[in-house]
Amino acid sequence: MDVQSTELKCSLCKSEVYDYCPEFVEQLKTKYGHLKDFQLFYINFKKNPDSVCDLCPTCRINTWRDKYTNCPQVRPHARTTNAPKKNWSNIILIIITFLAFVLGSYWQTLNIYYNTEYLTDLSEAQLKSTMELLENQLPLLEQQQSILKKLNGAFSRLRKPGEPIIFMLLHDDANKKTTDCLASHASISAKKYIFKNSSKSLWIDGSEWTSYTDLNQDHLLYEKLATSLEKNEVLVFENLQDLPWSLAKTLHHLCDTENPKFAKAMYILELKVMDNLKQLSDGEKIVMAERAMNKVWQNAPKEYREALISRLTSYVDTVLWESDQPCNRESFIRISP
Repeated sequence: MDVQSTELKCSLCKSEVYDYCPEFVEQLKTKYGHLKDFQLFYINFKKNPDSVCDLCPTCRINTWRDKYTNCPQVRPHARTTNAPKKNWSNIILIIITFLAFVLGSYWQTLNIYYNTEYLTDLSEAQLKSTMELLENQLPLLEQQQSILKKLNGAFSRLRKPGEPIIFMLLHDDANKKTTDCLASHASISAKKYIFKNSSKSLWIDGSEWTSYTDLNQDHLLYEKLATSLEKNEVLVFENLQDLPWSLAKTLHHLCDTENPKFAKAMYILELKVMDNLKQLSDGEKIVMAERAMNKVWQNAPKEYREALISRLTSYVDTVLWESDQPCNRESFIRISP
């Protein structure tokens, strides 16, 4: 016995009609809800979904388009056996897109991580080579061992998360040349193995800036330093005691350890003091440095002065030996007013 087919055919194109699922009808409602033909179609669909299967969605929409102008096209959605296939295709596409995004973000993060590590981390080999070069440049005196030990600790601060080195050398008139040479040697050694963005360091003489005492001129030093420090990273600051408070404020942002302007930087500060430098403990060296800076910047507000001084005294040591050995200044860029 022949069995009559129950498949619903479009009266125009004779294709099988299976697209009128509730979700697709709601989409049609969004696009064509203002048309009277759709309103009649919608009423019939609610009563009996099969009653609207006389036309496939494509032919029905084309009929509406022919009758009404400016009708947007709607892509039909299947509700029978084809629907799961399309849904699975969409799900797979979403998964692939999501995985591509995650993997792309991962590689980008990994790349940034390794670039950051390269720029900010100090390896054991770099530290060892730097300290060996410094030891070879300096005379074999017991007095200098404290400085070398503290420099070793200061360089270690460049490891994650990264913060600048602030190293202060206390001296008097008798060992000013020795202090300059020590600062020069430390800078050159660090440049060779650690701060390799450029071949030169910066050098400032605070005595050249003594006339800039107006508080409205506090931006001058920063403007001179900002771009140069970003490239050259290392600064030797001699005669810090001669720098007016109006300009000394610039060092507050540069030497901040929590939110520094440059996380990978080195500042070697030379401070002249009038006290006897011999036989001092580490704590007494810091007190001597604080006393000297409080004196030269005594007109500054106490809370701001103390905050700055605390940033400048991370590592403090004294230069005790005297030498007339000439220092190499060719590798420095002078920053003058």
